[in-house]
Parts: sequence; structure tokens; C-alpha cells
Amino acid sequence: MSCLGQKPGRHPAGNELDNIKAQLSQKEKEKRDSQVIIDTLRDTLEERNATVESLQNALDKAEMLCSTLKKQMKYLEQQQDETKQAQEEARRLRNKIKAMERIELLLQSQRPEVEEMIRDMGVGQSAVEQLAVYCISLKKEYENLKEVRKASGELADKLRKDLVLSKNKFQTVCSELDQTKLELKSAQKDLQNADKEITSLRKKLTMLQETLNLTPVANETVNRLVLESPAPVEMLKPKLHRPPFHNAIDLDATFDVNTPPAQPSGSQHGRSKKLCLEKAHSPVQDIHRKMPKVSTQESQLSLGGQRCVGEPDEELARAFPVFIQKAILGQKQPKRTIAESCRSTDVVRTGFDGLGGRTKFIQPTDTAVIHPLPIKPKAKTKQRVRVKTVQPPSQTKLDTFLW
Repeated sequence: MSCLGQKPGRHPAGNELDNIKAQLSQKEKEKRDSQVIIDTLRDTLEERNATVESLQNALDKAEMLCSTLKKQMKYLEQQQDETKQAQEEARRLRNKIKAMERIELLLQSQRPEVEEMIRDMGVGQSAVEQLAVYCISLKKEYENLKEVRKASGELADKLRKDLVLSKNKFQTVCSELDQTKLELKSAQKDLQNADKEITSLRKKLTMLQETLNLTPVANETVNRLVLESPAPVEMLKPKLHRPPFHNAIDLDATFDVNTPPAQPSGSQHGRSKKLCLEKAHSPVQDIHRKMPKVSTQESQLSLGGQRCVGEPDEELARAFPVFIQKAILGQKQPKRTIAESCRSTDVVRTGFDGLGGRTKFIQPTDTAVIHPLPIKPKAKTKQRVRVKTVQPPSQTKLDTFLW
């Protein structure tokens, strides 16, 4: 009954035996494969060992060859050193031979003279002593020549050192000269810029003076107010180029300069502010030479509206600058009419000026019209004192800026 589910005629133990046999055959096959691999590896290892041995032999041979070459190199270096020493010795010997040849040539050239000197000395003890003294003197002379040669060599070395120092100083001076040239170029550029600015200011001032065609008194007042008024903020001092090798330029620095003597003419101060804008050679100097010697009151000319007793002729007026010609010739008729009206019928009176003081004024015949009294020369002295006063740097005036 238990064997009904199995194949007929097949026992279970036989199946297990077949499986074991199959596994055993597979193991034997794997063993044979492993043996083949082991044999192959053994052959490869033997080949590698043979290769290593051959390489080891080659390395030993190469090391032996290197050691041999090192020994040969050392030997060659020794030979090279010996050759250099031999060459140096040969050079010294050659120099000695040349020196000996020169000495021999000198001796040969001096030999006849020496033999003749010995013959002149004669024979005997005295001749030998005299010859010995002569040889000693020659030796001393030779020592002296050696000392002189040594001193000459030292002097030559000293001169060489001085030459090197002089060359260094010369290079330093050349570099300083180059720096000075650069500074000079920058200063020239600054001067050109300042000249351009002065020229533009001159043009502007000329245009302003041509525009202000006022009466003499008003013109003088306007000129005084313009020249003595504080400079605008926009009109700063000229900014000069900073030197590349020094400190900044101090525009407020003062220098001791010899001031030329003052001109004796009384009208020089009245024209100083306007003529300072012209060139150094002003025609006003020629005017003083051409003007006749008359009294000071008669020779005074008004540049801004002051009293003018003697009227200049046209040739004398043309010697002034353009803006002065326009101020004199252009306003000639109004000046004459105002001066004549002030001179002819007016009467000088003294009264209150409306400011708490007393002053002189002109009382005309027509009491409805009152003409102002012309400014006296005393006001010019006050103006001269005011011009000479030094203003603080913080209150820069326009005339000092244009100066």
C-alpha cells in the first residue's frame, strides 16, 4: 500500500545514489579544471621568476657599469683639475719666461756699458769696493722705484674710486636736473594758464569800463566801489599745478624784494589801479616825459571824474590806454559843461550834510538846483592811505585779485 504512489520497479535509495554520483562526477570535473588552472599558474610563476632573475642580473650589470662610469668620471675630473693647474702653471712660467727674456734683453743692451764701466774702474781692491757701492746704490734705486710703483698703483685705485663716486654724483645731478625740468614745465603751464585768465579778466574789465559811460564823478565812484569791493566767491585764487617732487605752493608767501622809488608825479597814484592791468611798458611813463612843467593843480587829469583844470590835447590823450581815452575824450563835453557850470556861477557854502556833520557844498544862483562840490585832493590822500593798508586774507578785494 505504501508503494502505490511511486514508480514501479524504482527504489528511493537508488535515486539518492544517482544524485550522489552526479555530484561526485561534477566535483571531479571541477577538480580537474582547478588542477589545470593551478598548472597554468605554476607555469606563469616560473616564467615570471625567470624574468625577474634575468632583470636582476641586468640590474646588477647596470649597477656595476654605473660604478665603473662613476670611477671614470672622478678620474676625468681629477685629470681636468690637473690640466687646469698645468695650464695655470704654464701661463705663469710663460710670463716668467717673457720677463726673463725682457731682463736678458735689458742686460744685453746694458752689457757693453757695464763692461766699459768696469774697465774704467780698473782692477784692485778699490775698484771692487767702488763697484760694490755702485751695486748697492742701484739696489736702493730699484727699491725706490718699487715703492714709487706701489704708490702709483694705490693712487690709481684711489682715482678709480673717485671716478666711480663722481659718476654716481653726476647721475644724481642729472636726475635732479630732470626733476627740475619737469617742475619748470609744470610752472610754465601754470603761468600760461594764469596769463590766459588775466587776459580774459582784462577783456571783461575793458568791456565793463566801456559799458559804464557815466559822468566823471559817478564813474570814479563806481570804479572805486568795484576795485575795493570784496572778490566774488567764484573768483578764487588761481590753482597752480602741484610740483611732483616738492610741497604745495604757498600763494600767501612773502619775499624780500627791493621796491622801486615812488614816482614824484601826483597823478601816478590815481592811475595805478587801472594801469596795473596793462603791460609792463605803459604809455603813462611817456606821458610824464611829454607833459610840460606846470603847476600840480593845472597838470592833474581826472581818470574817474575828479577836477580837471587843464584839458589835455588829443595827442596827449591818445597816449593813454583805450579805456582811459574813452573816459577822457568820450566824456570831454559833459566834463567841460559840468566844470564850467560848477565854476562860473556857483558859490561855495558850508552847511549840514544830513549825516550829523558839516561839509562844503556849492550853492548855485538858481536855488532849485544844487550841484555837488568836486572832490578835493585831500580825498586822494585818504584813498592812498586806504590802498596801502593790508587787508586780511579772509577779505580778498577785487583790486588785489586783479593786481
